[in-house]
Amino acid sequence: MNPMFRRFAWTAALALLVPATALAQGVLHKGDLTIRYNALPATALPAQSASALGVKHSAGQGLLNVMVSTSEGDNAPGVEADVSARALAENGTAIPVHMREIKEANGISYLGTFRIRHTGSLRFDLDVTAPGQATQHIHFKHTFVID
Repeated sequence: MNPMFRRFAWTAALALLVPATALAQGVLHKGDLTIRYNALPATALPAQSASALGVKHSAGQGLLNVMVSTSEGDNAPGVEADVSARALAENGTAIPVHMREIKEANGISYLGTFRIRHTGSLRFDLDVTAPGQATQHIHFKHTFVID
């Protein structure tokens, strides 16, 4: 199985288990790059998976996952990139997103963590720059529900 696909397999599995409002995901194809991104509450992951990522398994903990690959098909290798992210609450309050690179045998991904303080939408602004490529700007909105 393609390593990049394997890394997103948990996202597909979550999509079947988690209500649509709990998981935002997208793909941007630009030139020879593919950028996959998703936002979700940490509680959408099994507690063991959150722990393995060093993430608090809490409804107030949000995750942002970004993967960058070349657009060469299913076996496209992951590429290193500079990834930064910002989030804004509906009232315009900036919410810090702390991004870190995760290198594994099957690829590279970028994981961001942020606080979810209450039910509502967050607007995410991503800047992704792969070596030798123009910076890609991605904007998306996701609604989080805190019980």
